[in-house]
Amino acid sequence: MDTLSALISHAEPKANLFFSGNLCGSSSSTDHPAGGILHLVKTGEMFLFEDPGLTHKINEPTLIIYPKGKAHRLQPQTLEGCDVVCANLSFKDSPLYRALPDAIVLPLSKLDSLSNIINMLFVEAFTSRFAQTAIISTLLDLLLLLVLRHLVENKICQEGVLSALSDPKLAKAIEIIHKQIDYPWTIEELASQVGMSRARFAALFNQTIGQPPLSYVTEARLLLAKKLLQKGEPIKSVSLEVGYSGSVAFSRAFQRQFGVTPRVWHKEHS
Repeated sequence: MDTLSALISHAEPKANLFFSGNLCGSSSSTDHPAGGILHLVKTGEMFLFEDPGLTHKINEPTLIIYPKGKAHRLQPQTLEGCDVVCANLSFKDSPLYRALPDAIVLPLSKLDSLSNIINMLFVEAFTSRFAQTAIISTLLDLLLLLVLRHLVENKICQEGVLSALSDPKLAKAIEIIHKQIDYPWTIEELASQVGMSRARFAALFNQTIGQPPLSYVTEARLLLAKKLLQKGEPIKSVSLEVGYSGSVAFSRAFQRQFGVTPRVWHKEHS
């Protein structure tokens, strides 16, 4: 499994359609489902207002994504309105999710490699056919994955774990960490795995990702633990699965990271 696939498997990104058609009036994020939002503008011109104050003038087919649900408002510029496809997005709290930018606004003319899937999505969204709902759901999920790959391949993310994937040695280190999340990694071992000195590896990792290597390892372990707890796995088995010798050490680390014990968190989120 490549590094991005490993990150995606922890994040479990999902897109669900909530509107497709002609938008003829103002639409605010307060009217949308909670969580992340994706808008795909097919035709028409609109203003995109972000809170606080930033305005985009959309005058061509455009992809708009707010992975973490930033406040915004869509306002068509003409009475003809705009044809749009809108979906809500969900991610598990994970290194990938935390690395995503607050906003992504990309003209479709810059997404040539995604044109086939986008055209298929438009055809399905604006034509009534058998299995339409299931097919749109599948296409939206695929589009979201392709966008994530586009972000990495075109170096759109300038910080966080997605920016690190552009560096072969950091990408290898991240892949190793996620393949063996329960291993008691040291900086020396990780540096040796990617052929770097300890000092150089630690400095590059911290500079690019924004946190020390072992801090990333701990965070990745505990974010995975939250996911496993939410699926109903017992605390003791989760602690071993993410690399802790027992539930006491795991509970202490979990509380330091998130401010509550695993038992309390599980009760609130199960």
